[in-house]
Amino acid sequence: MELLKGHVSPETAYLVDDYPYGFQLRCKIRYWLEFHPRHGFRLVSQTSNPKRGNTWNKPKASTYARFGGAMFLDDKGHVAWNGLSEYSSASEAVAFKAEYGEGVPEAGLQVLDKWLAAKVAYEAARNPGDPLGKGLPEARQAWERGQ
Repeated sequence: MELLKGHVSPETAYLVDDYPYGFQLRCKIRYWLEFHPRHGFRLVSQTSNPKRGNTWNKPKASTYARFGGAMFLDDKGHVAWNGLSEYSSASEAVAFKAEYGEGVPEAGLQVLDKWLAAKVAYEAARNPGDPLGKGLPEARQAWERGQ
């Protein structure tokens, strides 16, 4: 796995020059990771249209992952991505940061760090069977500190 860094807009996108377009034609495709402060991260891809002089088609975007996202090349050399949502556990969040932290866009690193601190503090303050509200004050404090 190779992390892809700095691909955050169509201008800085990761470009693949030889991509299938239908059964016989070939085109270009570009990928970037979009970050929106209120929604989170999502992967966006856009192909060129070889039938119209290689103009760019409409971009296609994935579903948002609220607290983290990173783009990478898998074992076959294909572009893939992974995201961190509010449904992840503290151990999953720590593992995500360890594996993909370098690939998270700079604009979203603060959100990832705050979520990680809050999630770890929340789970550390709870025992199995506790009501869901237990641990929230600790999580809020950790979010504010962002550490």
